[in-house]
Order: sequence, then C-alpha cells, then structure tokens
Amino acid sequence: MKRALIVFGTTDGHTQQVAEAVAETFRVEGWGASVVEARDATPDVRPEEFDRVVVAASVQAGKYQRPVRKWTRQHAAALNKVPSAFLSVCLGILETRPEAQREVRAIPERFFSWSGWQPSATKIVAGALPYTRYGWLKKLIMKRIATKAGGDTDTTRDFEYTDWEDLREFVRGFIHTEGRVGVAAKLEGAH
Repeated sequence: MKRALIVFGTTDGHTQQVAEAVAETFRVEGWGASVVEARDATPDVRPEEFDRVVVAASVQAGKYQRPVRKWTRQHAAALNKVPSAFLSVCLGILETRPEAQREVRAIPERFFSWSGWQPSATKIVAGALPYTRYGWLKKLIMKRIATKAGGDTDTTRDFEYTDWEDLREFVRGFIHTEGRVGVAAKLEGAH
C-alpha cells in the first residue's frame, strides 16, 4: 500500500482539520496516511519513507508556525526528492485587492526560498475565523483584519471559509500525478 505523510502546523486548530481532510482523501483513494503535527514530529518522521508528502501550515503575521518552518528546512533535501505539496492556510485569500493577493502568494514563495524546499504543488486554502476561541485582544485584531478584507465580523460565532470539495479535488489530483517532482501543476487560490 502506498503511504502519505501529512505534516501540519496550526494556531487555532483549523489547519489540523485541513490536514485530517487531506488524510481522509488519501485513505478514500486507497492509501495509508499518517498525520503528524510538526511540533510533535520525532526524528523517525522522515519524508523519504513515504510516497507522497503534504505539509499544511497557516499564516500568522506573514509567517508559518515555527515547528513547520524548522521541520521543512531540516528535511528540505528529502522533500525535494519525493512528490510533495504545500497547503498555505490563509484568510488573506479572501481579500480582493491586487496588492493583498500578491502578498498572499509571496508568503509561501519566501518560505520556499528560505527553507530550500520546492514542493511539486502548492495551494492556498481559505481558513477560518474561530472568534469564540479567541481572547479579547486577538478577537479585536481579527475583527479589524476581517473588516478590512470584507469578511465576517460577528464575534459571537465562528466562520469557516475552506472549500472542502476544492481541497479534496486538489489532493486527488496530487495523488494521481505520475509522481515526478516538479511536474505537478502549481495551483494557487481557493477556487
């Protein structure tokens, strides 16, 4: 049985849901799938032992979680040898201003340049606003960001923007590539 590794970093829990949905798509397609939070990755979590690797991380203040950055940089050489994909979970994809869209796309490119990893495929995935889990300061900051982006600002409830079917379609396409590194289409956006 072919095996997939899904490594993720999350701040408020939504990227873990994304990682679990990715794993479930692999399983439905007949693959084994291991899901590991980057901060819990032990030295035996090695990309070269898997047929596909997906890394998912959310954008927080223009960067991804430190454990994801550390793990990908440490394993960049191995990641570059197996078909790998990166999912950038980001609310900024909802912003329609061209300069905001350029920045949303520049964040993963800076990360790839810094880490030395060039994934076979990338996708920007719209995240969530779990207002009810935020402290008062983060709630205020996120409401301000959502207002600027034209998002939801009712802080008494949570909002989820991920297009789950689009994510599953991306994963199925990644599964069924011929496995040649660098050949899979670079997919962006949350369409």
